Amino acid sequence: MQTSILNVHTPATEYTAMTTIADQVLPSNPDLSLVDGQQPLTNFEATSEPDGHGGVGDDATGNVTTLVNGAQLELYPRGRSVDSSPEMEPMETPYVDPDIQRQVNARAIGFAICKVQIGTFYRPDNAGPCDTQSFSIEWEMDFQQPSVARLKFESLHKQIRIEMVDPAAKESAHYSVIVKFNNITKMVVPCDSPERYICFDLQTPPVFQKEKVHYSPDGRYNKKCGRRVGELCAEHGAVAPYAYHLRIVLCDDDDHYGRDVFDSFYDLCPAADIRPLIQYATMDVRKEELFSSANLNAVDEWVRMLGDHWRVAFQVEALLKNGIAHTRDVLKLKPHIDRLISCHESIATEVMRYFVQAAPHRPTVQPLQKCFEATLQRQFRRRPFTVPNGRFFCHRVTLTPTRLLLEGPNISQTNRVIREFQGYEDYFLRVSFRDEDRLQYRAAAAQDTDYETLSRDRVGKALKEGLYLAGRHFEFLGYSCSALKTHAVWFVSPFQHSTKGWVTADRIRDNLGNFEGVIRSPSKYGARMAQAFTATDSSIKLHKCHWKEEDDIEQNNIVFTDGVGVISQELANLIWQKLCESYSNDGMNVVQPTAYQIRFLGYKGMVAVDPFLEGIYMCLRKSMRKFDVEGKDYAEIEIASAFGTPTAAQLNRPLVSVLEDRGIPIQAFLELQEKAASKARSADESLSMFADLLKDHNLCEDFGVPGILKKLSSLGFEFNPGNPQRQLDTPFLSSLRSSAINYVLRGLKYRARIPIPGSYMLPGVADEGPAYVNMEDKSVYCLPEGKIFACIQNSHDEKPTWIKGPCVVYRSPVIHPGDVQRVEAIGMPPENCLFGTLRNVVVFPAQGTRSLPNSLAGGDLDGDTYEVVQYGPLLDLKPREPATYPPTEPYKLDRRSTIDDVRNFIVDYINSDNVLVLKQWLRAIKGGTSHPTCLKLAELHSQAVDYMKNGHKVTNDQLPRTRALSQPDWRESEQPTQSSHNRYHHKSSRALGCLYRNIMLEEDRHPQVQLARNDALSNALWPLVRGYRSSTDQSWVDSTYAIYREELKCISTTYSLSNTPLSEEELVMGMILATCSVEGHKRERVFAMNESLSSLLRATRESLVGESGGIDGQLSRAWDAWIYSQRISDDSSQSQFGSHSFGLIALGLVLKNLARVGSLPL
Repeated sequence: MQTSILNVHTPATEYTAMTTIADQVLPSNPDLSLVDGQQPLTNFEATSEPDGHGGVGDDATGNVTTLVNGAQLELYPRGRSVDSSPEMEPMETPYVDPDIQRQVNARAIGFAICKVQIGTFYRPDNAGPCDTQSFSIEWEMDFQQPSVARLKFESLHKQIRIEMVDPAAKESAHYSVIVKFNNITKMVVPCDSPERYICFDLQTPPVFQKEKVHYSPDGRYNKKCGRRVGELCAEHGAVAPYAYHLRIVLCDDDDHYGRDVFDSFYDLCPAADIRPLIQYATMDVRKEELFSSANLNAVDEWVRMLGDHWRVAFQVEALLKNGIAHTRDVLKLKPHIDRLISCHESIATEVMRYFVQAAPHRPTVQPLQKCFEATLQRQFRRRPFTVPNGRFFCHRVTLTPTRLLLEGPNISQTNRVIREFQGYEDYFLRVSFRDEDRLQYRAAAAQDTDYETLSRDRVGKALKEGLYLAGRHFEFLGYSCSALKTHAVWFVSPFQHSTKGWVTADRIRDNLGNFEGVIRSPSKYGARMAQAFTATDSSIKLHKCHWKEEDDIEQNNIVFTDGVGVISQELANLIWQKLCESYSNDGMNVVQPTAYQIRFLGYKGMVAVDPFLEGIYMCLRKSMRKFDVEGKDYAEIEIASAFGTPTAAQLNRPLVSVLEDRGIPIQAFLELQEKAASKARSADESLSMFADLLKDHNLCEDFGVPGILKKLSSLGFEFNPGNPQRQLDTPFLSSLRSSAINYVLRGLKYRARIPIPGSYMLPGVADEGPAYVNMEDKSVYCLPEGKIFACIQNSHDEKPTWIKGPCVVYRSPVIHPGDVQRVEAIGMPPENCLFGTLRNVVVFPAQGTRSLPNSLAGGDLDGDTYEVVQYGPLLDLKPREPATYPPTEPYKLDRRSTIDDVRNFIVDYINSDNVLVLKQWLRAIKGGTSHPTCLKLAELHSQAVDYMKNGHKVTNDQLPRTRALSQPDWRESEQPTQSSHNRYHHKSSRALGCLYRNIMLEEDRHPQVQLARNDALSNALWPLVRGYRSSTDQSWVDSTYAIYREELKCISTTYSLSNTPLSEEELVMGMILATCSVEGHKRERVFAMNESLSSLLRATRESLVGESGGIDGQLSRAWDAWIYSQRISDDSSQSQFGSHSFGLIALGLVLKNLARVGSLPL
């Protein structure tokens, strides 16, 4: 609403009017400032409109009378509302006190800039230990006029903007350099220099934008939409991949400040929370040309000369492209690296890999050559690390707007293509397309900035022209669907195979299969090829006489077996035996799976055991066939997932919202949360409680900590026992416990991640009964509509548990209120049913009026998992029909698709990936999940999810445009420094708000524990172990530990979300504690981290067990490793990183073998 204010005397200003309204109008008129009693004071803006008689008319909000400068103001509504538009900015931001706003406005003009310089920090050769780093200017722009460039604080967006504007140009391109506050490591200002400069030490390159500004005759300008660019000019583009730190020289004679420009800058820093980052130092500044074309060409020439030593060349490139070293430092290393290759070729690759990981974290004063020599000396004392079967060293690169970042090689799971070319893995490259902060491009979310042009230029060019890296040319090959969701694809460099001849990307794709059925749809074409790039484990090869394709179970055009087939028990046994060969524990901790997610020729989906099938046989459904592969007598069954262990179900924020709207009272959620929080806080009380906490939240599973704690508890050990001889606690165990408690409590508060008792997440399969009924076997039991079957069994369970009674079933993420349905579990299997032997799956009926999986957020049975909840307070749901979205025909061309069409689709997908944006909007709708806007967004979300396959995208025009005045408090950032200043958070009365406020986080607690080693535990175990000792020589352990520690260091630095390596506690937990603005990126890093950790643990356990074979030898070697870990963890002269987790591995093997000989319970 706009309001006219009359009778404003001439001395009054906009500021005095705004101050009076804020002081007198809003407090006395609560209707103007409150929404549901929860909103803050309404923001407003007063603008002057001279009335022609010397007075000023002001626009404000209200219908009241007040005094300004002794004159009574009269406020009248103008009688028209204001449309939601950019002009509504004051109403979309929180209320700001006019006094504070006047100070902000007084400084909004910014600081005049004389020079913008981009370069890098370096240490001169003659620098002393106490000398600061110097700054090399690699590119600069000098401004003759103070008004040409300015530095401004934009607190609403938590960033500094450097604008370079030429007022003489009526219409031209202007640039901005944007630095986010959280991207600043430090700001260096001079102590005694006459030049007024600020050096910005940045974590990642700033954002560069190009804008067109049109000036009107009166001097005002209209800034048009900014466009992301990768360079400010061609000269800057030459150094942008290597140099990105800023040095800004301020003008000292700025008319807008009456005092020192540094004092004014310093005053603005508290509001930005960056004042502590300011350091006063004398810094030498030179133009060293560290990234001149001559130096870059010299490095490039050397890299090409490395020839067959491509892995070494990759690491040399990483030194330069990752900002670890400049060209002079790299060229100084040349004789050392050349000597390494010629004299120690067998270890050259590993030395370089460990060196590149260690170099960024070396002491600042340590020269690069010293770090290299130290890495080399360490590697001399150990044997190379070997990759376990089914895994390979994968080289990865990340293409950002300005850089090409190199990573690895890291341990990764293989796929069909990689296994086909075993021994040639170095010719394959995993390429990700990301922003400078390694998060996904925000093209879909950006409403005020053009990201698409940059991504089409940068990403599109790489896909079409390929990448040159370490002397090789790589070209686009393909992608897996899960990888494309993270904007990652595969590239390959053509190579000569010993038996297959010349291998190129085209030849690999041509041999994948026949894609005629989808050749006119680029998205389908790419998705079908993607099956070959799915990460899988190899199992057994099957002759064509041992499998067949059969029809789906279908009624009234409803397919009930979409994506699922069957295998015989004998074939399931063979698959499991093959998989166990690659498990370090021989699969002892899981129940033999009765269902697998597979890839087989052109088929994909699930297969479950059919007890009626005899011999070695597999039946696949037509719905599983995505393309044809011809001419193969034998084909391998590839295992994407083996379901041997049930996963506990947990609440999450979308699910809580849906359940609340379906009638579940808030108290039900609060009670569950209270129990979970109480259980977390009780973890300090006993080993058993700590073990239960870890198990409930799937923490420390790879290291086997829950099982270790349970076994030690059976021996009488406790954190604070009455008997000091059974004292277990150590500083590391205390820190691990504190980290786990903190992780769980934060999950309860910020994600509503609350365990649901007696509930599980299980893969879905179909009841095969109707198939046999159709074959005239009327005696077979068939699950009725609305019924399910689920049988749960863990490895330690004596007998399975059959779920019986009412329950709710859903598939995450739930979006539509009908995505959760109530069903009935039948309990123990009836006689003559086909699913009676199935474990840790949920069986859905194959008859009825609608497919139940399809009713749950459009699920199917090709590997989707479903949560089955039995917890009583969550079962009383109001009925709600499932969402029904009509199937959409894939987008098709009027011709055959080419690989160029697939490349174009990838660029379009990255630009139009709106899934995350839609999820954020869905959570922002005040009316709940049943609100019409929310239902429309749910439909758009379904379309966005299917875009990868059907090619129909959700455009930005379909997204909401208006912004909410404030956000509910539960949407506050987990990290206060990441909270957005342009949104006020109000107290939410919804369940999520209550859950958020119900958890009060505590500071990390570390009980006072003195000893790092645990002699009490060693003393208690020694009598049990003594009889099995076969040798006193422990020298072999040093090599095993050294390999483990170096690999663990690589993992800790590679998968960190910042420049700080992950802690050993985080690695043991299998979680990253740091926050991230994009939760999906964090999940991706956690998954990759655990993949590498799993392989490292497997290799380490195999090394500790050795080739002794017998239990006596295994127990003896494990004990040696345990004693070794205790010694180094208590030795302050050695690096303790890795010693504690190494001890856990050894202790787990000791306890496992003691249990095998009967000295401990299994």
